[in-house]
Amino acid sequence: MEFHNQMIGIFDSGLGGLAVWRELDLRLPDTDLLYLADNGAFPYGPRPPQFLKDRTEKIARALIARGAGLIVVACNTATVVAIAHLRERFDIPFVGVEPPVKVAAELAAPDEPIYVLLTENTASGEKYAALVEKFGAGRKVKAVCLALLARVVEDGSFREPAVAREVARTVREAVGDISEGAKVVLGCTHYVFLRELLQEALGPKATILEPSRAVAEQVLRLMTENGMPQEEAGKREFLCTGDPVTLSLNAARLLDAKKLEVERVDL
Repeated sequence: MEFHNQMIGIFDSGLGGLAVWRELDLRLPDTDLLYLADNGAFPYGPRPPQFLKDRTEKIARALIARGAGLIVVACNTATVVAIAHLRERFDIPFVGVEPPVKVAAELAAPDEPIYVLLTENTASGEKYAALVEKFGAGRKVKAVCLALLARVVEDGSFREPAVAREVARTVREAVGDISEGAKVVLGCTHYVFLRELLQEALGPKATILEPSRAVAEQVLRLMTENGMPQEEAGKREFLCTGDPVTLSLNAARLLDAKKLEVERVDL
């Protein structure tokens, strides 16, 4: 499948997909990146599957209308629920995000546990079940669903000491005692921004794994294979479906940027 346009579209329920955007920004300075935060429908985790299919189809149409020739579904929940639907609807490549269960299984000894932090929709999806069956068969793979984590990243409150302590306590209680060699998989892109906090909470015995870099590398492979053109200086554009002011402030803090211009759009 050839690329119709040079621009890459990226979307998530909110700010979590910026973890993937950041990796693409580093690797593709000459490629246009268009990011859409669907904060008007945040969070995706508890949303019904049909809602997510309809919603992500509208998002894809909006990104394609603005010139996207490849779309990154930078959300585990949307990938699990809707990426097959999107690939049926549109004649452009879609790259999704999956919990790196395969990597965890390759790194872990047979008796070392694997904990997967993820949303309810991801945990109950067939795609996740297939991942665990294929790569985690015969192993201790525990799904840990914590709605708190995505929310504190989205609103930026994880930086507050009291909230950070609550996150640490909640994660420790949900995971339990960590044994040496345990692998902790981040199954939501929002969680990437909590990596340091999670590492501190779980201690040095835990190895934390996340998929952002692997997603960016997959995009680069597709570009190379399909001859996607690059321009001299790539543009960076940000869209949202909810409050652009708060999202702009929180996004800038996550990316260590002075300011981000965010345009609100209706789907």
